[in-house]
Amino acid sequence: MRIATNQFYHLNTTNLLRLQSDANRTLGHLSSGKKIHTAADDPVASIVLENLKQQGQQINQYKANINLANNRLSQQEGRLAEYETLTMNARDLLMQANDGALSDENKKALALDLKETREAILALANNQDESGNFLFGGYQTGAKPFAVDANGAVVYQGDSGRREAVVADGVSVPVNDTGDRVFMSIPNGSGDYRADYANATMTGEWFVEQANITNPAAHTPANFTIQFVDDGAGNVNVEVWDDATPPTNPVPSQPFDASVPLSFNGMEVQLSGTPEIGDSVTIGEQPEVDIFSSLQDAITMLETPAGLVGEREQAQYAQIIADVGSTLTHASVIRAETGNYLKSLDTYQTQHENLELVAASAQSNLEDLDYAKAITEFEKQSMAMNALSQTFGKVSGLTLFNYI
Repeated sequence: MRIATNQFYHLNTTNLLRLQSDANRTLGHLSSGKKIHTAADDPVASIVLENLKQQGQQINQYKANINLANNRLSQQEGRLAEYETLTMNARDLLMQANDGALSDENKKALALDLKETREAILALANNQDESGNFLFGGYQTGAKPFAVDANGAVVYQGDSGRREAVVADGVSVPVNDTGDRVFMSIPNGSGDYRADYANATMTGEWFVEQANITNPAAHTPANFTIQFVDDGAGNVNVEVWDDATPPTNPVPSQPFDASVPLSFNGMEVQLSGTPEIGDSVTIGEQPEVDIFSSLQDAITMLETPAGLVGEREQAQYAQIIADVGSTLTHASVIRAETGNYLKSLDTYQTQHENLELVAASAQSNLEDLDYAKAITEFEKQSMAMNALSQTFGKVSGLTLFNYI
């Protein structure tokens, strides 16, 4: 077969350039340590690698969210621990003050301690993180969530928003609790209804232990007056009247038995003690209290001369102690929830780190270069290139004069 000179030069140049390109590509792999630079190197592996890289970016974002959530929840947990301590101190002061042997001056001194505790809780409720954001303001992180109004009452100015961090696919973890939930929405110590001892008639020693809605479907919101009346033989009967016009009598007069709760209007009311004929108290629906009002009520009673003297005053003070006890339980529950969130963050952090290891191993298997194989291939390409160059040089120099 006849090969023209131009065709000979073209074929050899093309082959030489191809070998040079292959050698350069292999050299690039050797310098980077990767066997895949473009999708052309391995289309299927390139797709898998791109998915792994996207997964890695997502995991990095999750880990950043976990770090942020961990920081915020750790700060909140610390503040809640302080809140528990302050509430325990307040409860101890209340118990200490309820000693008949104490003088009015002694009680005023304890009232001063309670004021300082109340101020410390208020300062804690307005606590900020290292960035100046208020911890308990909900979404309103730029302004103090709690303030004192003209009457000296503490009011909440934040909102009920709970920020969340996405820490895994389809998983969000709250990173804050709101001030209204922590400090202002504490379960009433006596349940869903609260006794108005300030306006009660009490000659006997008795107490509304619990007043709960047990059947919401049968319950109609109203105020109810519990009265203790004479059964006609000098014994104590109990009856209940509502605040309708005219009032109705959901519990007709019946013998009083402290061991049996009063059941009416989808409610159960548990009384204790020994009421006297003519005693009465009104109960109204109030499922929640706030720590600031509870402490202020106690302070007012302790600052009032003989403020704890009398059955009515003792019942009112016992109610405050029950509310502060409920506050302590409430704070402990929220702190435990925060601890559970922190524990879950550790779990997701570990899962992401394990997934990173698996992804890194898969990525390494797909793209890391086999140096021994690559070096052998480069040497083969270099040898082929040298051989082609030498052959081309010798053949291109031949003419017919070499055979004459």
